[in-house]
Amino acid sequence: MVSDRRRLEQILINLVNNAIKFTEKGGVTITAELLTSYKIKPDSVAAPFVKLSVADTGIGIKPEDLALLFQPFRQLDSGLSRMHEGTGLGLAICRRLLELMGGQITANSSWSNGSEFIVLLPLQGETKS
Repeated sequence: MVSDRRRLEQILINLVNNAIKFTEKGGVTITAELLTSYKIKPDSVAAPFVKLSVADTGIGIKPEDLALLFQPFRQLDSGLSRMHEGTGLGLAICRRLLELMGGQITANSSWSNGSEFIVLLPLQGETKS
């Protein structure tokens, strides 16, 4: 995999820290998987990608808030999130860094049932500055 190590570390640290921060009971699971033929966009050519997943059993995210997750300075309003103040930039930075590396980030969640953040990175490719 061709990647910027510091960028990838920043992304994973942010996702794992968020998962831990919003999980009072249960745990956090990190997985990696090789996708031998994946299209990141419907009109793109299939290529090998690495899929990284950070899943937790935390508070989850309301369906109406999922679309807002990756917007800069956006913090979701839950009792637990207010206890852990931040800038609201972490996920927006993750998304931008992944775009620069030719990848993407998505989130799946349901309120009170935890969340999963999925990072897709091309197995080979060049990163943009």
